[in-house]
Amino acid sequence: MRNIILGLLVIPFLAIFQSTLLPYLNFHDKFKLDLILVIVLSWNLAYPDSESLLWALLGGIMLDALSGTHMGINIISLTIASLIANLAGSRVWSTHIILRITVGITGTAIYYLVYFLLLTTTGWKTDWANIPIENFVRSIMINVFVIILILPTARWLAVKITKRSIDI
Repeated sequence: MRNIILGLLVIPFLAIFQSTLLPYLNFHDKFKLDLILVIVLSWNLAYPDSESLLWALLGGIMLDALSGTHMGINIISLTIASLIANLAGSRVWSTHIILRITVGITGTAIYYLVYFLLLTTTGWKTDWANIPIENFVRSIMINVFVIILILPTARWLAVKITKRSIDI
C-alpha cells in the first residue's frame, strides 16, 4: 500500500514536469530524457513486486492524458518495459551494475519500439526509414545513466517502506 501511495505522489509530478518543462530545455533535440520511464524501471528494479507494475500504469495514464497520442499507448509501452525490469529485479544478482545497465538498455529500447509500433497501428504516420538512430542511442545512454544514479535512492526508499517480517 505504501508503494502505491509513493507512486501517487511522485509520478504525477514527474509526468507534468516531463510534459511541460522538459521539451523546452536545450538538450531535447539531441536526446530525450524520459523521467517516467526511468523512475518506473528504477522502482521495478528496487521493489520487484507486482504492485510496482502499478507505477507503469499510473505513469502511462498520466503521460497519455498530457500528450496528444491515443489513450493507452504509453500505458501499454510502459507496462511491457516495466515487466522486464520487474522480472529481472527479482533475481539474486539484482544489485549488480550490469543488471542495471541491461535493464536500462532493454527497457528503453522496448518502450520506444512498442511505442512506435502502437503509433503506426493506430494510424499515425511514422517514417521508419528516417528515425534518427543517433538520438535513439543517446536517449538510451542518458536513461541508463539516470537509472544508475536514481537506483540507490529507490532501493533505500523500498527498504524503508517494506514491512519487515520473519518467516519460519
